[in-house]
Amino acid sequence: MIYFGTDGIRGVVGEELTQEICFRCGNALSMLTRRPKIIIGRDTRTSGSFVLSSFVSGATMGGANVIDVGIVPSPAISFLVEKLKADFGIMITASHNPPEYNGIKIFDSTGKKLSSKQENQIERNFAKQQCDKNKKFGKFTTKPKLVKLYINHLVKCVGTNLKGIDIVLDCSNGSNYLIASKVFKKLGAKVTKINATNNGDKINYKCGALHPQKLVNVVKKLGANVGFAFDGDADRIVVVDEQGQVIDGDQIVVFLTDMFKKFRILKSSAVVGTIQTNMAIEKHLQSQGIVLIRTDVGDKYVTEQLFLKNLQIGGESSGHIILSDYAKTGDGLLCALMICKFMVLSGQPLSTNIFKDLIDTHSKDFVVNDKYTIINSASLKIAISESEQLLDGNGRVVVRASGTEPKIRAMVETPNKNLAELILQKIESTIK
Repeated sequence: MIYFGTDGIRGVVGEELTQEICFRCGNALSMLTRRPKIIIGRDTRTSGSFVLSSFVSGATMGGANVIDVGIVPSPAISFLVEKLKADFGIMITASHNPPEYNGIKIFDSTGKKLSSKQENQIERNFAKQQCDKNKKFGKFTTKPKLVKLYINHLVKCVGTNLKGIDIVLDCSNGSNYLIASKVFKKLGAKVTKINATNNGDKINYKCGALHPQKLVNVVKKLGANVGFAFDGDADRIVVVDEQGQVIDGDQIVVFLTDMFKKFRILKSSAVVGTIQTNMAIEKHLQSQGIVLIRTDVGDKYVTEQLFLKNLQIGGESSGHIILSDYAKTGDGLLCALMICKFMVLSGQPLSTNIFKDLIDTHSKDFVVNDKYTIINSASLKIAISESEQLLDGNGRVVVRASGTEPKIRAMVETPNKNLAELILQKIESTIK
């Protein structure tokens, strides 16, 4: 596909993401079904209004009725599109990317990410020379109070009073800057917020899930029980325990699996991860009688396997955690709430129940002009094969094309730092 990556359409506004692309995306989506009902929201980026107005113009020209719910997390759109029986949900966001980026995530009527088949259909509609013009234009309305439905849903999911839990929230100056604290306070927790403004020029800038160090410092300084860092659209999370240790998505999956099992709500003997899930996680789960099913990188692929195999827990090391009993997509706030729930039920500090014996991971990204040609090249495949032979079964090499940026991402899992650096140099020289 030309426009869609692993998580919708994304790019620098005015360069890869133009007014025409936003307009045509809205118009093309309106062609998938007759007079669709679309729920739309956005994060705090200053370009959000530009993308929204362009998309809405195309969609309403095609006859779609669009309801704008304002600045909300991505999972709120996923929830609302199903709750309100809409045809599609749109989240205007570039997730964890810098402020100059923006994008368009699309959810189907069930609240799941749009299928590859539907994305292909939209792209085919893009190619049309003329836009679809419905004889009767669609309507555009704003209903920001609908977010209360999402808040009430989260409170109901937790069902446990969090009084006595002292929490620090790093909202990344993104879409959770208001909602996250409201939910936690509603459940009785004590909350301290950092990076919780609607300044879209600062979204993800040295804060949030990609930069948790300030959260670590605040948690330790205040003696808080736990800290949570979200990304720009709050569909992913990084956790800091009471000792100031950073806990990634792999460790969160293990924690939740252990808790589900302990409190007898785990219904199956399998969970879902990705090709990047740490080897040590797989071995630990196996020791507990639980199978790890791996998918390609991308939370929509994790979600597909969860619902295909009727499983409950899935996630990525980056912090996309999907709890299929409660949501159809990754939800950082829901995950944070469930972690606090199990802290209360277990009566133990978070660090007590966190798996810590991860195999060291060494990563490097390479900016390239044609990532797909490079990733499919024979020379790179040979370099990967030779690197795996060097590891001799005591580690892994994962090299993939980024789904959201013009980059090749390489990851080496091994406790041998020197060997990892040698392998990364080998891959880099091959790519160059």
